[in-house]
Amino acid sequence: MTNAHDDLEPLEELPDLPDVPESEGRSAAASTGPRELERAPLMLRKAALVLIIASLFPWLAAGGWSLEVILSKLVALAGGYVMWMHVLHSHDEKVPGVFASLGGMHAKALTGVAYLLMLVGLVLPLALGQPGETLVEVLGIVVGLITWCQVGAYEKGGKFNPMFGLIIPLIGVGALGRLATMINSFDLFAFIGSAGVAVAAVIAGNTMVIAMKEAKLHGQAKKKAQMEARKQARRQKNS
Repeated sequence: MTNAHDDLEPLEELPDLPDVPESEGRSAAASTGPRELERAPLMLRKAALVLIIASLFPWLAAGGWSLEVILSKLVALAGGYVMWMHVLHSHDEKVPGVFASLGGMHAKALTGVAYLLMLVGLVLPLALGQPGETLVEVLGIVVGLITWCQVGAYEKGGKFNPMFGLIIPLIGVGALGRLATMINSFDLFAFIGSAGVAVAAVIAGNTMVIAMKEAKLHGQAKKKAQMEARKQARRQKNS
């Protein structure tokens, strides 16, 4: 007896799928890839950069460019660099070997080191006998660095988190107070720093307003789409 399937042509063998490195698989699952930033994240990144640069100046504490203050700010900057290495490593971009090894040990290892360095930078001025106002200057650097890294992570496919951006306007209040004290005695470096911090605060505050407006519009559009979907479902059910 002849089998009816004997006349069928044999199927061509499918080609082997290319091997996908494990890191690329994690990257594809963890993020959607680089994205074009909206207005709010762009403005927040600009505010963070202005805040970092301005906070490098001795804008609030008396004493100017003391070695203790410079050391504290350098430690905080080192923490920001490690945090940026975490952003790159978590999105499978190339980083120096020591950071790659540390990031490979644990997902939170690099951020842990980054926050530790930033914390040391914050308490170091007080430990070295500097005035408490120096802590606010270092805090400006820390907040700016974290905000910068958060926007960078969002650009590479992560979620937008403007939490630390909310602190920038609060630091700006101190900058306005410092500017007011210059009526009696002018200090060039303090003026540059405090003016820069105040500008960063204005940009960040405006960013929060824009972000809330955009979130409201997105919410309204989502609600409208859901209502249209329900109407469409009812029409299909009744037809």
